[in-house]
Amino acid sequence: MKQSKTLKIKFETWGDFKAKVTKAFKEQRQSITPQGTVVFSSVAEYQKFMTEQKLVILIVVANKKPTSIYQLAQMVDRDFANVQRDCVALTEHGFMKFSEAGDAKKSKTPKLSFDYMKILVQMPSVTYSHDLHEAA
Repeated sequence: MKQSKTLKIKFETWGDFKAKVTKAFKEQRQSITPQGTVVFSSVAEYQKFMTEQKLVILIVVANKKPTSIYQLAQMVDRDFANVQRDCVALTEHGFMKFSEAGDAKKSKTPKLSFDYMKILVQMPSVTYSHDLHEAA
């Protein structure tokens, strides 16, 4: 059985972020965040961003593998424009990416940013996870 990879959600203050960027610049590194990690500035920011609808989108993309945003919108029974907006936000935050479908309409195929099936949220006082298999 293939082991599921985990996407980690971490939180760091603006000061910590600035210090990491400065250090990475001095060391001439291109990335300050390890692959498979998404960083938010606060728990409140994450809670505001990660809605139930966005979690459903991630679950459907992980398990049903829609070939377009239109198909994804049908699968989650939501308006196309709202699903597209959520997909763009998820892409901007590193949860998803788009690939060209190669059809005449130049559809974009939503995919997870890498092969993960669990989101681990590491808060300062507690850790919890969203298993993308559980609602499939």
